[in-house]
Amino acid sequence: MPWKFEQNRLISPDGLFWPAVSGPFGRGRLPCGEYRIAEPVEITSKALKYEPYRDKTGFAWWCRLTPLFETERSGFGIHPDGNIPGTLGCIGITLDDTREVFEKIFKSEDKILIVK
Repeated sequence: MPWKFEQNRLISPDGLFWPAVSGPFGRGRLPCGEYRIAEPVEITSKALKYEPYRDKTGFAWWCRLTPLFETERSGFGIHPDGNIPGTLGCIGITLDDTREVFEKIFKSEDKILIVK
């Protein structure tokens, strides 16, 4: 089973889910379709530019999403929804502590995401 993003939730292949947002900034929410999920990467830098990727516990990470369809848009990912609520088209996890999501993606065998 693939990962899913629908109804403001990121859903793992085994049915766990977490609250999340996509958009409304930039060109809006993540386009519907199928994506390949890269391995998530922890961001250890404390630089201000990484605040949008940091949850309230201070844990920052990024997980690249590659569309498996034609689109002019790029730069998609999954990350904590830090800073101002909302994203530029990524999936922003809205939990105060996102480490469980990071670990689940990292350990997941299925690296496909369906966005509805």
